[in-house]
Amino acid sequence: MRPTTIVLTTALTTILMAAFLFAREHKERAHQLDEKPAKSPVPLILRDEDGDHLVHRAGPLGGIPFTIKVDKQFGNSEDFFVFAETLAPGQAIPFHKHHNAEEILLFEEAGARVIVGDKNENAGVHSLVFIPRDTWISATNTSNGPIHLLAIFSRPGFENYMRAISSRPGEPLKPLSQDELTRLRTLGHATYWDTSKGPYPPGVAHP
Repeated sequence: MRPTTIVLTTALTTILMAAFLFAREHKERAHQLDEKPAKSPVPLILRDEDGDHLVHRAGPLGGIPFTIKVDKQFGNSEDFFVFAETLAPGQAIPFHKHHNAEEILLFEEAGARVIVGDKNENAGVHSLVFIPRDTWISATNTSNGPIHLLAIFSRPGFENYMRAISSRPGEPLKPLSQDELTRLRTLGHATYWDTSKGPYPPGVAHP
C-alpha cells in the first residue's frame, strides 16, 4: 500500500471513529436528560369546571382564582392561550397591554365597565371585546353580582406570567416583590400601567 493511501485511510478511520463517539455521547446525554419529543396538540371538550385551576398570589387580583383552559401545558396548544376568571363586584383588571398577541374578552354577564384604547363603554351580556397588540385594556365589575369572563389570546406568551404569579388552590400565596412582578410581566410580553403616574395611561378614553 502506498504511503498516501495509508495516510488517507488513517484519517478517514479517525473521522469515522470521532463521529461514532460523538453520536454515542449525544445519545447517552439525551437519555440522561430524559429528552422527549414535543407533544402534539390534543383535542379538548371542556366543561365549565374543566381546566388547570390556579389562584393569583400577587397584584390587585391576589387571592382570586382563575382557570387555564388551553395552553402549552393544558392541551399542548401551539398557538392559543385561553383562561377563565370571575370578577366580583368592584373588582378590576388593571390597565395593561400585550405586546405579542391580540386578545378577545368574552363577558357572560352585563355590568363590566371596559376601557380599551379610545373606547369606554359598559359591556352587556355576552359582550365581546377585541384588544389589538399594544393597546391599553382595563375592566371593572360595576354590577352587584359576579361577572364570568373568558380571555383568548392569539399567541402564547402571557401564560408564562399567569403561571408564574399563581399557586395551586390550598397552597400558600407567596408574595411577589414589585421587581419580580415587573420581570415576570416582561417574560409574559405584557406591560402594566404605573399608577404613580396617574390613574389613566396616555391616549385612553376616560371621564
